Amino acid sequence: MMNLFLPVLCLFLFALDANAQSITFKTAEAKAHYENAARLSEKAAWAGALLELNRARELEPSNPEILVELGVVLGELNQWKEATWSLKKALDLAPSSARAHYNLGVTLDRANPGKQLGTPEYRKALQLNAKDVGSLINLAANIGDENSEEAKQLLLKAVGLEPRNAKAYFNLGLLLKNEGDSKGAIEVLQKAISSDPEPAEPRRHLLSLLVAQERWDEVLAQCLEILKRNPEDWNTRYTLAQTLIRQGKTDEGRAELQKSQEVRQSQQKQEEVKKLIDTGVSQLTRGEVENAIKTLNSAIEINPDSSQAHMYLGVALASKGNVAEGIGALNRAVTLDPSSARAHHNVGTVLMQAGQIPAAREEFEKTLEIDPYFSEAHNNLGLILSGDGQVPKAIDHFRVASELNPSYLEAVFNLGLALRSAQRLDDALRAFRRAAELAPNSPQVQLALGMTLKDKGNLQESKKVLERAQALSEAKGPNAPKE
Repeated sequence: MMNLFLPVLCLFLFALDANAQSITFKTAEAKAHYENAARLSEKAAWAGALLELNRARELEPSNPEILVELGVVLGELNQWKEATWSLKKALDLAPSSARAHYNLGVTLDRANPGKQLGTPEYRKALQLNAKDVGSLINLAANIGDENSEEAKQLLLKAVGLEPRNAKAYFNLGLLLKNEGDSKGAIEVLQKAISSDPEPAEPRRHLLSLLVAQERWDEVLAQCLEILKRNPEDWNTRYTLAQTLIRQGKTDEGRAELQKSQEVRQSQQKQEEVKKLIDTGVSQLTRGEVENAIKTLNSAIEINPDSSQAHMYLGVALASKGNVAEGIGALNRAVTLDPSSARAHHNVGTVLMQAGQIPAAREEFEKTLEIDPYFSEAHNNLGLILSGDGQVPKAIDHFRVASELNPSYLEAVFNLGLALRSAQRLDDALRAFRRAAELAPNSPQVQLALGMTLKDKGNLQESKKVLERAQALSEAKGPNAPKE
Protein backbone atom coordinates (compact mmCIF):
# COMPACT_ATOMS: atom_id res chain seq x y z
CA MET A 1 0.00 0.00 0.00
CA MET A 2 1.08 3.60 -0.48
CA ASN A 3 3.12 4.87 2.43
CA LEU A 4 3.07 8.18 4.28
CA PHE A 5 5.38 11.02 3.37
CA LEU A 6 6.30 14.65 5.12
CA PRO A 7 8.94 18.65 4.45
CA VAL A 8 13.95 20.16 5.93
CA LEU A 9 12.49 20.53 5.25
CA CYS A 10 9.42 18.93 3.59
CA LEU A 11 7.80 15.61 4.63
CA PHE A 12 5.64 13.28 2.55
CA LEU A 13 1.95 12.72 3.31
CA PHE A 14 -0.22 9.67 3.95
CA ALA A 15 -1.58 7.45 1.22
CA LEU A 16 -3.18 4.07 0.65
CA ASP A 17 -2.40 1.51 -2.08
CA ALA A 18 -5.19 -0.43 -3.73
CA ASN A 19 -3.06 -3.54 -4.30
CA ALA A 20 -3.93 -6.10 -1.63
CA GLN A 21 -2.65 -9.13 -3.54
CA SER A 22 0.54 -9.48 -1.47
CA ILE A 23 -1.30 -9.30 1.86
CA THR A 24 -2.55 -12.38 3.63
CA PHE A 25 -6.19 -12.28 4.76
CA LYS A 26 -8.03 -14.93 6.70
CA THR A 27 -11.40 -13.99 5.24
CA ALA A 28 -12.56 -12.82 1.83
CA GLU A 29 -14.85 -10.33 3.57
CA ALA A 30 -11.96 -8.59 5.34
CA LYS A 31 -10.04 -8.40 2.08
CA ALA A 32 -13.06 -6.85 0.34
CA HIS A 33 -13.39 -4.17 3.04
CA TYR A 34 -9.65 -3.48 2.80
CA GLU A 35 -9.81 -3.06 -0.98
CA ASN A 36 -12.87 -0.82 -0.67
CA ALA A 37 -10.88 1.33 1.77
CA ALA A 38 -8.05 1.60 -0.76
CA ARG A 39 -10.43 2.75 -3.50
CA LEU A 40 -12.01 5.33 -1.21
CA SER A 41 -8.62 6.63 -0.11
CA GLU A 42 -7.65 7.23 -3.72
CA LYS A 43 -10.52 9.73 -3.79
CA ALA A 44 -9.45 11.16 -0.39
CA ALA A 45 -12.75 9.86 1.04
CA TRP A 46 -11.06 9.21 4.37
CA ALA A 47 -14.20 8.76 6.48
CA GLY A 48 -15.45 6.07 4.12
CA ALA A 49 -12.03 4.39 4.15
CA LEU A 50 -12.11 4.49 7.96
CA LEU A 51 -15.50 2.77 7.99
CA GLU A 52 -14.26 -0.01 5.71
CA LEU A 53 -11.03 -0.53 7.67
CA ASN A 54 -12.89 -0.66 10.98
CA ARG A 55 -15.09 -3.37 9.48
CA ALA A 56 -12.01 -5.24 8.26
CA ARG A 57 -10.34 -4.92 11.67
CA GLU A 58 -13.43 -6.26 13.42
CA LEU A 59 -13.11 -9.39 11.28
CA GLU A 60 -9.33 -9.68 11.62
CA PRO A 61 -8.18 -7.70 14.68
CA SER A 62 -4.63 -9.13 14.52
CA ASN A 63 -3.90 -8.35 10.87
CA PRO A 64 -0.99 -5.86 10.99
CA GLU A 65 -1.56 -4.57 7.45
CA ILE A 66 -5.11 -3.54 8.31
CA LEU A 67 -3.80 -1.78 11.41
CA VAL A 68 -1.14 0.05 9.40
CA GLU A 69 -3.67 1.34 6.90
CA LEU A 70 -6.05 2.22 9.70
CA GLY A 71 -3.25 4.32 11.21
CA VAL A 72 -2.70 6.02 7.85
CA VAL A 73 -6.37 6.94 7.48
CA LEU A 74 -6.73 8.10 11.07
CA GLY A 75 -3.72 10.33 10.47
CA GLU A 76 -5.38 11.87 7.42
CA LEU A 77 -8.33 12.63 9.69
CA ASN A 78 -5.96 14.23 12.24
CA GLN A 79 -6.90 11.65 14.85
CA TRP A 80 -3.31 11.41 16.03
CA LYS A 81 -3.78 9.49 19.27
CA GLU A 82 -5.79 6.76 17.56
CA ALA A 83 -3.42 6.68 14.56
CA THR A 84 -0.41 6.25 16.83
CA TRP A 85 -2.12 3.47 18.77
CA SER A 86 -3.01 1.59 15.59
CA LEU A 87 0.51 1.79 14.17
CA LYS A 88 2.13 0.74 17.45
CA LYS A 89 -0.29 -2.17 17.64
CA ALA A 90 0.75 -3.15 14.11
CA LEU A 91 4.39 -3.11 15.22
CA ASP A 92 3.58 -5.27 18.23
CA LEU A 93 2.26 -7.84 15.77
CA ALA A 94 4.89 -7.29 13.04
CA PRO A 95 8.06 -5.70 14.51
CA SER A 96 9.94 -6.10 11.22
CA SER A 97 7.44 -4.04 9.18
CA ALA A 98 9.38 -1.16 7.59
CA ARG A 99 6.09 0.35 6.45
CA ALA A 100 4.71 0.41 9.97
CA HIS A 101 7.87 2.11 11.31
CA TYR A 102 7.80 4.62 8.45
CA ASN A 103 4.13 5.50 8.90
CA LEU A 104 4.53 5.76 12.66
CA GLY A 105 7.40 8.18 12.06
CA VAL A 106 5.26 10.37 9.83
CA THR A 107 2.36 10.25 12.30
CA LEU A 108 4.59 11.32 15.19
CA ASP A 109 6.08 14.14 13.13
CA ARG A 110 2.75 15.44 11.91
CA ALA A 111 1.18 15.24 15.36
CA ASN A 112 4.15 17.05 16.96
CA PRO A 113 5.49 19.58 14.42
CA GLY A 114 9.09 20.61 14.87
CA LYS A 115 9.99 17.94 17.45
CA GLN A 116 11.40 15.35 15.01
CA LEU A 117 9.86 12.49 17.00
CA GLY A 118 9.72 10.35 13.89
CA THR A 119 13.50 10.19 13.47
CA PRO A 120 14.03 6.86 15.33
CA GLU A 121 11.23 5.26 13.32
CA TYR A 122 12.76 6.29 9.98
CA ARG A 123 16.10 4.85 11.08
CA LYS A 124 14.42 1.57 12.06
CA ALA A 125 12.63 1.47 8.71
CA LEU A 126 15.95 1.96 6.89
CA GLN A 127 17.58 -0.81 8.92
CA LEU A 128 14.84 -3.09 7.63
CA ASN A 129 14.79 -1.67 4.09
CA ALA A 130 17.78 0.48 3.09
CA LYS A 131 16.00 1.47 -0.14
CA ASP A 132 12.92 2.98 1.55
CA VAL A 133 12.91 6.33 -0.26
CA GLY A 134 10.24 7.83 1.96
CA SER A 135 12.30 7.17 5.09
CA LEU A 136 15.44 8.53 3.40
CA ILE A 137 13.70 11.81 2.59
CA ASN A 138 11.93 12.24 5.92
CA LEU A 139 15.00 11.34 7.95
CA ALA A 140 16.93 13.96 5.97
CA ALA A 141 14.14 16.46 6.65
CA ASN A 142 14.40 15.83 10.40
CA ILE A 143 18.19 15.93 10.77
CA GLY A 144 18.97 18.64 8.20
CA ASP A 145 19.56 21.40 10.76
CA GLU A 146 21.89 19.32 12.96
CA ASN A 147 23.68 17.22 10.36
CA SER A 148 23.38 18.70 6.89
CA GLU A 149 26.07 16.41 5.44
CA GLU A 150 24.27 13.21 6.44
CA ALA A 151 20.98 14.72 5.24
CA LYS A 152 22.57 15.52 1.89
CA GLN A 153 23.85 11.95 1.50
CA LEU A 154 20.42 10.56 2.35
CA LEU A 155 18.78 12.75 -0.29
CA LEU A 156 21.40 11.92 -2.92
CA LYS A 157 20.73 8.24 -2.26
CA ALA A 158 16.98 8.90 -2.61
CA VAL A 159 17.36 10.59 -6.02
CA GLY A 160 19.73 7.81 -7.04
CA LEU A 161 17.02 5.26 -6.28
CA GLU A 162 14.23 7.36 -7.81
CA PRO A 163 15.65 9.88 -10.33
CA ARG A 164 12.20 11.39 -10.90
CA ASN A 165 11.29 11.86 -7.24
CA ALA A 166 10.31 15.53 -7.04
CA LYS A 167 10.15 15.56 -3.22
CA ALA A 168 13.71 14.29 -2.93
CA TYR A 169 14.95 17.04 -5.28
CA PHE A 170 12.86 19.63 -3.45
CA ASN A 171 14.34 18.73 -0.07
CA LEU A 172 17.84 18.65 -1.51
CA GLY A 173 17.23 22.07 -3.04
CA LEU A 174 16.09 23.45 0.31
CA LEU A 175 19.16 22.00 2.00
CA LEU A 176 21.48 23.62 -0.55
CA LYS A 177 19.60 26.90 -0.22
CA ASN A 178 20.00 26.81 3.56
CA GLU A 179 23.74 26.22 3.08
CA GLY A 180 24.01 29.28 0.82
CA ASP A 181 24.66 27.31 -2.38
CA SER A 182 22.30 29.34 -4.56
CA LYS A 183 23.57 27.95 -7.86
CA GLY A 184 23.21 24.34 -6.73
CA ALA A 185 19.82 25.02 -5.14
CA ILE A 186 18.46 26.59 -8.33
CA GLU A 187 19.61 23.64 -10.42
CA VAL A 188 18.10 21.07 -8.05
CA LEU A 189 14.81 22.97 -7.58
CA GLN A 190 14.47 23.13 -11.36
CA LYS A 191 14.80 19.33 -11.41
CA ALA A 192 12.06 19.11 -8.77
CA ILE A 193 9.78 21.26 -10.92
CA SER A 194 10.64 19.27 -14.05
CA SER A 195 9.76 16.03 -12.21
CA ASP A 196 6.44 17.42 -10.96
CA PRO A 197 5.38 20.83 -12.35
CA GLU A 198 2.23 21.20 -10.23
CA PRO A 199 3.31 21.96 -6.62
CA ALA A 200 3.82 25.69 -6.05
CA GLU A 201 6.22 25.43 -3.09
CA PRO A 202 9.35 24.47 -5.11
CA ARG A 203 8.57 27.36 -7.44
CA ARG A 204 8.32 29.79 -4.51
CA HIS A 205 11.74 28.81 -3.21
CA LEU A 206 13.19 28.99 -6.72
CA LEU A 207 11.56 32.40 -7.12
CA SER A 208 13.30 33.82 -4.04
CA LEU A 209 16.67 32.66 -5.36
CA LEU A 210 16.02 34.10 -8.81
CA VAL A 211 15.02 37.45 -7.30
CA ALA A 212 18.26 37.55 -5.29
CA GLN A 213 20.19 37.05 -8.54
CA GLU A 214 18.01 39.60 -10.42
CA ARG A 215 17.13 37.09 -13.15
CA TRP A 216 13.97 39.01 -13.96
CA ASP A 217 12.77 37.13 -17.03
CA GLU A 218 12.88 33.87 -15.07
CA VAL A 219 11.27 35.60 -12.08
CA LEU A 220 8.41 36.73 -14.30
CA ALA A 221 7.91 33.21 -15.68
CA GLN A 222 7.81 31.64 -12.21
CA CYS A 223 5.41 34.31 -10.89
CA LEU A 224 2.98 33.55 -13.70
CA GLU A 225 3.23 29.79 -13.10
CA ILE A 226 2.59 30.18 -9.36
CA LEU A 227 -0.37 32.54 -9.89
CA LYS A 228 -1.80 30.15 -12.46
CA ARG A 229 -2.00 27.60 -9.62
CA ASN A 230 -2.96 30.04 -6.86
CA PRO A 231 -4.31 33.45 -7.94
CA GLU A 232 -4.73 34.37 -4.24
CA ASP A 233 -0.98 34.29 -3.55
CA TRP A 234 -0.63 38.01 -2.78
CA ASN A 235 3.10 37.81 -2.05
CA THR A 236 3.88 36.34 -5.47
CA ARG A 237 1.60 38.90 -7.09
CA TYR A 238 3.56 41.64 -5.29
CA THR A 239 6.82 40.19 -6.66
CA LEU A 240 5.25 40.11 -10.13
CA ALA A 241 4.29 43.79 -9.77
CA GLN A 242 7.82 44.80 -8.76
CA THR A 243 9.28 42.74 -11.62
CA LEU A 244 7.01 44.38 -14.21
CA ILE A 245 7.94 47.83 -12.92
CA ARG A 246 11.66 46.96 -13.12
CA GLN A 247 11.14 45.88 -16.73
CA GLY A 248 9.55 49.24 -17.55
CA LYS A 249 5.96 47.95 -17.64
CA THR A 250 4.81 50.50 -15.08
CA ASP A 251 1.06 50.45 -15.70
CA GLU A 252 0.89 46.65 -15.61
CA GLY A 253 3.03 46.62 -12.49
CA ARG A 254 0.84 49.14 -10.67
CA ALA A 255 -2.28 47.17 -11.59
CA GLU A 256 -0.74 43.99 -10.15
CA LEU A 257 0.35 45.90 -7.06
CA GLN A 258 -3.26 47.03 -6.50
CA LYS A 259 -4.50 43.45 -6.92
CA SER A 260 -1.88 42.26 -4.44
CA GLN A 261 -3.06 44.77 -1.83
CA GLU A 262 -6.71 43.84 -2.38
CA VAL A 263 -6.01 40.11 -2.03
CA ARG A 264 -3.94 40.69 1.13
CA GLN A 265 -6.65 42.83 2.71
CA SER A 266 -9.25 40.19 1.91
CA GLN A 267 -7.09 37.47 3.45
CA GLN A 268 -6.48 39.56 6.58
CA LYS A 269 -10.24 39.97 6.90
CA GLN A 270 -10.75 36.22 6.54
CA GLU A 271 -8.02 35.55 9.11
CA GLU A 272 -9.64 37.95 11.58
CA VAL A 273 -13.04 36.30 11.10
CA LYS A 274 -11.54 32.83 11.56
CA LYS A 275 -9.79 33.94 14.75
CA LEU A 276 -13.06 35.30 16.13
CA ILE A 277 -14.93 32.11 15.22
CA ASP A 278 -12.26 29.97 16.90
CA THR A 279 -12.46 32.15 20.00
CA GLY A 280 -16.26 31.96 19.99
CA VAL A 281 -16.21 28.16 19.70
CA SER A 282 -13.72 27.93 22.58
CA GLN A 283 -15.92 30.18 24.70
CA LEU A 284 -18.96 28.08 23.86
CA THR A 285 -17.09 24.89 24.76
CA ARG A 286 -16.19 26.39 28.15
CA GLY A 287 -19.82 27.32 28.76
CA GLU A 288 -19.25 31.07 28.29
CA VAL A 289 -22.35 31.40 26.12
CA GLU A 290 -22.87 35.16 26.41
CA ASN A 291 -19.24 35.86 25.48
CA ALA A 292 -19.49 33.40 22.60
CA ILE A 293 -22.56 35.17 21.22
CA LYS A 294 -20.79 38.55 21.36
CA THR A 295 -17.65 37.18 19.70
CA LEU A 296 -19.56 35.42 16.92
CA ASN A 297 -21.65 38.51 16.26
CA SER A 298 -18.38 40.45 15.90
CA ALA A 299 -17.30 37.94 13.25
CA ILE A 300 -20.59 38.42 11.42
CA GLU A 301 -20.17 42.20 11.50
CA ILE A 302 -16.88 41.79 9.63
CA ASN A 303 -18.21 39.15 7.24
CA PRO A 304 -22.02 38.83 7.15
CA ASP A 305 -21.65 35.93 4.69
CA SER A 306 -19.67 33.65 7.01
CA SER A 307 -21.66 30.42 7.18
CA GLN A 308 -19.54 29.13 10.07
CA ALA A 309 -20.10 32.24 12.18
CA HIS A 310 -23.89 31.98 11.71
CA MET A 311 -23.80 28.25 12.42
CA TYR A 312 -21.99 28.52 15.75
CA LEU A 313 -24.03 31.58 16.70
CA GLY A 314 -27.14 29.46 16.16
CA VAL A 315 -25.76 26.75 18.42
CA ALA A 316 -24.89 29.34 21.09
CA LEU A 317 -28.32 30.97 20.94
CA ALA A 318 -30.09 27.63 21.16
CA SER A 319 -27.95 26.53 24.12
CA LYS A 320 -29.00 29.74 25.90
CA GLY A 321 -32.64 28.86 25.33
CA ASN A 322 -33.29 31.18 22.38
CA VAL A 323 -34.35 28.27 20.18
CA ALA A 324 -36.19 30.28 17.52
CA GLU A 325 -33.27 32.70 17.11
CA GLY A 326 -30.86 29.80 17.08
CA ILE A 327 -32.75 28.00 14.33
CA GLY A 328 -32.89 31.26 12.39
CA ALA A 329 -29.11 31.68 12.56
CA LEU A 330 -28.59 28.04 11.63
CA ASN A 331 -30.93 28.32 8.66
CA ARG A 332 -28.96 31.37 7.57
CA ALA A 333 -25.80 29.25 7.72
CA VAL A 334 -27.44 26.60 5.52
CA THR A 335 -28.58 29.25 3.05
CA LEU A 336 -25.04 30.61 2.79
CA ASP A 337 -23.53 27.13 2.41
CA PRO A 338 -26.13 24.52 1.42
CA SER A 339 -23.37 21.91 1.04
CA SER A 340 -22.31 22.11 4.69
CA ALA A 341 -23.16 18.78 6.32
CA ARG A 342 -22.21 20.20 9.71
CA ALA A 343 -24.67 23.09 9.35
CA HIS A 344 -27.55 20.77 8.40
CA HIS A 345 -26.67 18.47 11.29
CA ASN A 346 -26.66 21.32 13.80
CA VAL A 347 -30.04 22.51 12.54
CA GLY A 348 -31.33 18.96 12.99
CA THR A 349 -29.89 18.71 16.50
CA VAL A 350 -31.55 21.93 17.67
CA LEU A 351 -34.84 20.95 16.04
CA MET A 352 -34.71 17.53 17.73
CA GLN A 353 -34.03 19.13 21.11
CA ALA A 354 -36.99 21.44 20.48
CA GLY A 355 -39.24 18.46 19.78
CA GLN A 356 -39.64 19.23 16.08
CA ILE A 357 -38.90 15.65 15.09
CA PRO A 358 -40.08 15.51 11.42
CA ALA A 359 -38.08 18.64 10.57
CA ALA A 360 -35.07 17.29 12.46
CA ARG A 361 -35.24 14.01 10.57
CA GLU A 362 -35.28 15.88 7.28
CA GLU A 363 -32.12 17.76 8.26
CA PHE A 364 -30.29 14.60 9.32
CA GLU A 365 -31.25 12.95 6.04
CA LYS A 366 -29.88 15.99 4.16
CA THR A 367 -26.71 15.74 6.22
CA LEU A 368 -26.20 12.14 5.14
CA GLU A 369 -26.96 12.96 1.51
CA ILE A 370 -24.02 15.40 1.65
CA ASP A 371 -21.78 13.25 3.84
CA PRO A 372 -22.78 9.58 4.15
CA TYR A 373 -20.06 9.10 6.78
CA PHE A 374 -21.24 11.66 9.34
CA SER A 375 -21.35 9.46 12.44
CA GLU A 376 -23.34 11.83 14.70
CA ALA A 377 -26.03 12.22 12.03
CA HIS A 378 -26.34 8.42 11.78
CA ASN A 379 -26.72 8.21 15.55
CA ASN A 380 -29.32 10.98 15.75
CA LEU A 381 -31.30 9.64 12.82
CA GLY A 382 -31.19 6.25 14.54
CA LEU A 383 -32.71 7.81 17.65
CA ILE A 384 -35.56 9.29 15.63
CA LEU A 385 -36.21 6.05 13.76
CA SER A 386 -36.12 4.06 16.99
CA GLY A 387 -38.61 6.44 18.58
CA ASP A 388 -40.83 6.00 15.53
CA GLY A 389 -40.80 2.21 15.90
CA GLN A 390 -38.52 1.67 12.89
CA VAL A 391 -36.04 -0.37 14.90
CA PRO A 392 -34.36 -2.33 12.06
CA LYS A 393 -33.52 0.91 10.24
CA ALA A 394 -32.38 2.47 13.52
CA ILE A 395 -30.05 -0.50 14.10
CA ASP A 396 -28.48 0.05 10.69
CA HIS A 397 -27.72 3.69 11.50
CA PHE A 398 -26.40 2.98 15.01
CA ARG A 399 -24.18 0.27 13.57
CA VAL A 400 -22.70 2.56 10.92
CA ALA A 401 -22.12 5.30 13.52
CA SER A 402 -20.28 2.85 15.77
CA GLU A 403 -18.28 1.41 12.86
CA LEU A 404 -17.23 4.88 11.73
CA ASN A 405 -16.03 5.58 15.25
CA PRO A 406 -15.63 2.50 17.48
CA SER A 407 -15.01 4.83 20.46
CA TYR A 408 -18.36 6.60 20.00
CA LEU A 409 -19.95 5.47 23.27
CA GLU A 410 -23.42 6.87 22.62
CA ALA A 411 -23.73 5.09 19.27
CA VAL A 412 -22.46 1.78 20.67
CA PHE A 413 -24.84 2.02 23.64
CA ASN A 414 -27.79 2.99 21.43
CA LEU A 415 -26.99 0.06 19.15
CA GLY A 416 -27.20 -2.25 22.15
CA LEU A 417 -30.55 -0.80 23.24
CA ALA A 418 -32.03 -1.15 19.74
CA LEU A 419 -30.78 -4.72 19.37
CA ARG A 420 -32.20 -5.63 22.77
CA SER A 421 -35.58 -4.15 21.84
CA ALA A 422 -35.47 -6.32 18.70
CA GLN A 423 -34.77 -9.37 20.89
CA ARG A 424 -31.35 -9.84 19.25
CA LEU A 425 -29.85 -10.57 22.63
CA ASP A 426 -26.49 -12.02 21.56
CA ASP A 427 -25.80 -9.00 19.35
CA ALA A 428 -27.02 -6.67 22.10
CA LEU A 429 -24.66 -8.30 24.59
CA ARG A 430 -21.71 -7.73 22.25
CA ALA A 431 -22.65 -4.06 21.92
CA PHE A 432 -23.08 -3.57 25.67
CA ARG A 433 -19.77 -5.30 26.39
CA ARG A 434 -18.09 -2.92 23.96
CA ALA A 435 -19.81 0.00 25.69
CA ALA A 436 -18.62 -1.31 29.06
CA GLU A 437 -15.03 -1.35 27.75
CA LEU A 438 -15.43 2.28 26.63
CA ALA A 439 -17.09 3.41 29.89
CA PRO A 440 -16.41 0.87 32.65
CA ASN A 441 -17.77 3.19 35.35
CA SER A 442 -21.07 4.06 33.69
CA PRO A 443 -24.03 2.82 35.76
CA GLN A 444 -26.30 3.10 32.70
CA VAL A 445 -24.09 0.79 30.66
CA GLN A 446 -23.71 -1.69 33.51
CA LEU A 447 -27.48 -1.69 34.07
CA ALA A 448 -28.22 -2.38 30.40
CA LEU A 449 -25.56 -5.11 30.31
CA GLY A 450 -26.92 -6.70 33.48
CA MET A 451 -30.53 -6.68 32.28
CA THR A 452 -29.55 -8.21 28.95
CA LEU A 453 -27.61 -10.94 30.73
CA LYS A 454 -30.73 -11.57 32.80
CA ASP A 455 -32.81 -11.79 29.61
CA LYS A 456 -30.35 -14.41 28.36
CA GLY A 457 -30.69 -16.42 31.58
CA ASN A 458 -27.12 -15.72 32.76
CA LEU A 459 -28.40 -15.02 36.26
CA GLN A 460 -25.12 -15.31 38.16
CA GLU A 461 -23.21 -12.87 35.94
CA SER A 462 -26.30 -10.66 35.69
CA LYS A 463 -26.47 -10.35 39.48
CA LYS A 464 -22.82 -9.25 39.71
CA VAL A 465 -23.20 -6.68 36.94
CA LEU A 466 -26.44 -5.26 38.37
CA GLU A 467 -24.85 -4.96 41.80
CA ARG A 468 -21.97 -3.06 40.20
CA ALA A 469 -24.46 -0.79 38.41
CA GLN A 470 -26.19 -0.06 41.73
CA ALA A 471 -22.89 0.67 43.46
CA LEU A 472 -21.75 3.01 40.70
CA SER A 473 -25.08 4.82 40.72
CA GLU A 474 -24.97 5.34 44.48
CA ALA A 475 -21.35 6.49 44.35
CA LYS A 476 -22.12 9.09 41.72
CA GLY A 477 -25.25 10.38 43.39
CA PRO A 478 -28.34 11.90 41.78
CA ASN A 479 -26.55 15.03 40.62
CA ALA A 480 -23.50 13.32 39.12
CA PRO A 481 -22.61 14.32 35.55
CA LYS A 482 -23.66 11.95 32.82
CA GLU A 483 -21.10 9.78 31.05
